[in-house]
Amino acid sequence: MITEKEISKQIGRVVKSPIRVGSVTDLKIDVSSFLHFFRPFFSELQDDAYVVRGKQIAFLKEVFPEDSVSIEKLHKAYFEGTETLDALDYWLQQLTEAQKREFEQLSTITRQRNISSFLIEIWDDQYFVERIIQQGFEQDVDDFRVWKRVFKQASRLAVENEMFFELLKRMARLVKQIHPEVRKIQITSHFMRTISHEKIKGENAPEGVHEDGAQYIMSALVVNRQNITGAESQIYEKTMAETNELIFKKVLQPGEFIFQADTGEEFTFGNDLWHYVTPIEPEDISKPGIRDIIGFDIDILE
Repeated sequence: MITEKEISKQIGRVVKSPIRVGSVTDLKIDVSSFLHFFRPFFSELQDDAYVVRGKQIAFLKEVFPEDSVSIEKLHKAYFEGTETLDALDYWLQQLTEAQKREFEQLSTITRQRNISSFLIEIWDDQYFVERIIQQGFEQDVDDFRVWKRVFKQASRLAVENEMFFELLKRMARLVKQIHPEVRKIQITSHFMRTISHEKIKGENAPEGVHEDGAQYIMSALVVNRQNITGAESQIYEKTMAETNELIFKKVLQPGEFIFQADTGEEFTFGNDLWHYVTPIEPEDISKPGIRDIIGFDIDILE
């Protein structure tokens, strides 16, 4: 497993904030069994319309810069779904035919997902998992992800089983290796599919280089790569000059993951880590390209 120590040697300076790059085999989980079990559950995900709404707003602000303030006033309500597309009709009616085609193209769904949350309690090196239901999802960040999003809950078959619970326990152990005193952890999982078509890239991280607002993340545990190029996972450090310096990159294959400190770690360890994943495109443009991952947000409660 690659850690911050190996990355420090590669870049020639010390990175203290925790990073783990490996495979589920490093977590003592059989990779073939893992992939075979979880791949079918990605066919039951819900379309993520939030990404589309954000692209639509950005497009209209670009086309009508003189109205960008008025359009932005509708952004949050439209993003959260309390306003419909009708709220944007004033500008939609003014689009040229070419602009309408472009708007229609960027309105294509390129991401699907579901969500589930768990409490992991640790007593005498025993790990106990309990699922909890959260109706909304918000991230402690400085962009649109701070707004409330509601996603479909993962099915019981997908996440309330021995293999998924074992994965959660292994992630909790990664945290406990860093913080031996930890007793309670909350983990939120995201099953997520990114889809790309001939002229439409699949954006894995439409917000750009970012943090997720959790103490730790498993930014991606890849389950499937089908007919795609791209999706290079990148770890950045925000430096004193407020620039993002790339310190690690890797195209994760099925069964591989990146676990890293995410938010606030600069005060504990000294390095401010951020991350990004490049878009995907189909190798064979006659068919869609697909990338399936499970992402995890991890917070220490006690």
